[in-house]
Amino acid sequence: MNLKALLTLATTATLLTGCATTPGTHSQPTTLPGAAILGNVHGGQQPVAGATIQLYATGTTGYGTAASPLITGTVTTDPNGGFNLPTYTCPSASAPTYLVATGGNSGYGSANPNLALMAALGPCGNLTASTFVSINELTTVASVYALAPFMTGPTNSYTSIGTSAANAPGLTNAMTDVNVLVNTSNGSAQGSITIPGATIPVPEMNTLANIVAACINSAGGSYNDGSACGTLFFNANPGGTASTAPADTITALMNIAQHPATSPANIAALYSLPPANSPFQPTLTQTPNDFTLALTFAGGSLSAPSALAADASGNIWIANAAANTVTELAHTGTPLSGSGFTAALSTPSAIAISADSTIWLTNQANNTVSRLASTGTPYSGSPYSGGGLNLPQSIAFDSLGTAFIANRTSITTITNNGATLTNYTPAAATSPLALAVDPH
Repeated sequence: MNLKALLTLATTATLLTGCATTPGTHSQPTTLPGAAILGNVHGGQQPVAGATIQLYATGTTGYGTAASPLITGTVTTDPNGGFNLPTYTCPSASAPTYLVATGGNSGYGSANPNLALMAALGPCGNLTASTFVSINELTTVASVYALAPFMTGPTNSYTSIGTSAANAPGLTNAMTDVNVLVNTSNGSAQGSITIPGATIPVPEMNTLANIVAACINSAGGSYNDGSACGTLFFNANPGGTASTAPADTITALMNIAQHPATSPANIAALYSLPPANSPFQPTLTQTPNDFTLALTFAGGSLSAPSALAADASGNIWIANAAANTVTELAHTGTPLSGSGFTAALSTPSAIAISADSTIWLTNQANNTVSRLASTGTPYSGSPYSGGGLNLPQSIAFDSLGTAFIANRTSITTITNNGATLTNYTPAAATSPLALAVDPH
């Protein structure tokens, strides 16, 4: 069986630079010199001349906070689209970085003020003098879709990419996703990180790249003016007014990634935007229902997967209804040791992970709830029964760690040690399929 995992789900741990101060040693500086790097910029297959290049480190004080430009001078591409970045200072070795190209002429008469392309690079300390970066529409699609949860608009979204310190691991994971989707050294689909059993959504990526290329490979335009850029900005505008419309291709793509299921008319207009001789092939053969991107994973003893949840490390846990097992995948989709776990499960239908990192599953076939440690080992007394459990099919937690389970006609609450607290029937509740607990 296959499992589709949306790219906007990204949380994994990262190693921060620094060491403790001990006699005879000193702590590492928070900044370090960065190596000069080479690259090029292409719109479709055309070199982009005169584009401005900037290297950014992501913001650290919240989602969508201002990124820090690391290049103090002005760097532009040569007639062949090439560039040579000077040295710079990294905020830290672990600081996530990305390159952006704006403006420039891709051979269509004049400079395009709407042109914006990017490539996410990962930790600043990993960049070396041998790093070569090819920036084009495919690297932009992969970078924007992976980083969309950390971006904000409505304009120049490439300057507003960041996260809070609490979710720095999520941003690190998002950078890893980029290198699964594309190879930033040559600008092609299928990244430098390969995952056995994973299918890259190449036709979807190429279709989105061609949509952006229709605007990139032009002299630009304005909102709803009939040009390729104007059509893109009109249909990639969740606000629906000229004041909320994007004015650059990165922000337009961010809007599509954050609102992939806009109206059918918008989706059809975007799908029809590229010309017949679009540069990226193969593409989707018909108008899609939405513009989501998903990696498809196989393996890890998946068997009729019925539900999934992500833990604090970014690992994905999947309930296998047919095999009565639980599969654990790394964020990259690689099955982890022990998958799938057997833990006295009986047609597990839902899975959730509590704040103390334990895994809970509802068992429809025998009306129980199982609780597992992060190693996949059942806790003493698991599976829990009684308490009115009856075809349990959904589970969620409140801030105190109490589990709420939706049954056929009732809601059961259970403490984290399996003790039943309540069982009650909400008004007009008939076969509830899902539930959620608000933070209040």
